[in-house]
Amino acid sequence: MAKANYDLPEEVLIEVVEKSHAKSKREAIVIALDEYLKTKQLETLAASAGKHPLRWTKKSLRSYRG
Repeated sequence: MAKANYDLPEEVLIEVVEKSHAKSKREAIVIALDEYLKTKQLETLAASAGKHPLRWTKKSLRSYRG
């Protein structure tokens, strides 16, 4: 794990701790970073929706089911 020192706005950090129900500031920062990454992944997925044609057939879907 990388260590770093940052001057973060205390009011914002306290609000993140409260809203995330984190037990520490560090945990709140990790939660905030995870949520940010999830949001970006969802945005990327939503942007690519409909751009790739599905090539599934009934037969191929049955093979996945076992």
